[in-house]
Amino acid sequence: MEDTTRENRRSVYEIVMSKTVEERFMMYAQMYEDAKAIARAALPTSLPHQDQEREIFKRIHGEYPEAFAARLY
Repeated sequence: MEDTTRENRRSVYEIVMSKTVEERFMMYAQMYEDAKAIARAALPTSLPHQDQEREIFKRIHGEYPEAFAARLY
């Protein structure tokens, strides 16, 4: 589904590309941290920390870390 106009996509692209590599890296790193916080908020607080981290990884990447790593190697 495309709900963003080409003009808006182009405008965002130009804004992002006008930043330095370091600024873009920091922007995307912050977005990743924000996604982790959103995923963490949906998990039961009683879940042990290591299990929380596995579930957060799965919610963001679509599979558990070991399955993800197995595809890489």
